Amino acid sequence: MKKKLQSFAFYVMPVLSPALTILFTLLAAGASGFVWLACVGLALLSAMVAPYIAERLRKRNLRIEGIKSEAAISAVVDHMGTLVGADPSDVPKILGQIHDRLITHLANSASSKARSAFYSLGGGRLRREVVHGSANPPEYFDSKNEQALLNVLNQGEIVYIPDNRHTNGTLKFSLGDDYQAAVVAPVRAGNQPQGVLIIDAPKAGALSQEKVRKSYVLVLTGMLGTSHALGRRATES
Repeated sequence: MKKKLQSFAFYVMPVLSPALTILFTLLAAGASGFVWLACVGLALLSAMVAPYIAERLRKRNLRIEGIKSEAAISAVVDHMGTLVGADPSDVPKILGQIHDRLITHLANSASSKARSAFYSLGGGRLRREVVHGSANPPEYFDSKNEQALLNVLNQGEIVYIPDNRHTNGTLKFSLGDDYQAAVVAPVRAGNQPQGVLIIDAPKAGALSQEKVRKSYVLVLTGMLGTSHALGRRATES
């Protein structure tokens, strides 16, 4: 019963509160004395309900997202631990699971419609390792696009592309289908380049720095690069 009342308060009251504010304001206009005072007080109270509950909802959603992120990262860390001492024949499967979980988590945390892909560096070329979402990028990019991605990797800075239609001469990139927003991030293990991560979304501005925090991308691309390096070492040993 308590849970139902809480759900009612959180989801129904923000809708009712503006209507109640108007109602009590109208009642106050035709009242006097104590009734007027009561109506004014109730109008003020109902006006405060919506922003208060909205803030509570925001904090609760952030807490839930934080728990989900911790669970996802914890699972990846467990998988990274299994790379150490793993049979070389098992490494590709373990590494594929780590890659998939990390790029999926990054895309989902960025936007519900975002896609992502990880391209690993080997022999001076970038090769597709794993893709999340509806994208179907090539296994290898053409020389022009590959060089653009290699420049991002060598420079070591995350590139945000708010709108592929208006790049003002800077990097223009997506995983296909004319997606308008993108993020291209270098993937490293320490100072060793491992590849690039690409995230894109259909609408311009969908992948801003406020929505896709640089610090968060750095942490997850660091995990992606470290796990990839561990996997390579395990298969070479």
